[in-house]
Amino acid sequence: MGSDHRAALTDEVERFQAKVRQLALAAVREVLEQELERKLAKRRPTRSSASAAERAEAAPPPPEPPAPEPAPEDNAPKQPAAAPTKGGRVPWTRETIVSELASHMTSGTEIDAAFLTRHGPPGLVAAARRVFGRFEAAMNVAALHFSNLYPDGPPAKPGQALVAAAQSSPAFRSRRSR
Repeated sequence: MGSDHRAALTDEVERFQAKVRQLALAAVREVLEQELERKLAKRRPTRSSASAAERAEAAPPPPEPPAPEPAPEDNAPKQPAAAPTKGGRVPWTRETIVSELASHMTSGTEIDAAFLTRHGPPGLVAAARRVFGRFEAAMNVAALHFSNLYPDGPPAKPGQALVAAAQSSPAFRSRRSR
């Protein structure tokens, strides 16, 4: 009888989690649409001679979400997502900005514009603001990309896996109880 309740509870939790994921994606989609509309409003011509139909034809189609990339290897050296040009600048694109921000999310620490300006790749924050309008909008897109890369949560860091394994061992528990 207890297992029936447990199974029903598990099913209910799964339905709840699916609904939360669905609502989160809808919220992200809404934010992206608002940001795109705001960005397009800045680019629209101010001439009164351009009709609404002409402006609608001139508007680019909404961007597709970036395709999930393979999980980055933990042993790989930390490099900017794009190689610098002759002048030393990194040619940031929408995709490279999103993938770079998503790679910073794997650290598990909170990321903000001030920290990345000082310690991140040169020009990343400025490029994110230029491309997305606001740094927070770029972080929203990167979070969506990150959730597509790791649907079951962020990957465990090598050190964390060792600590968790050590803490679950009987020898560790017997030492702590002393």
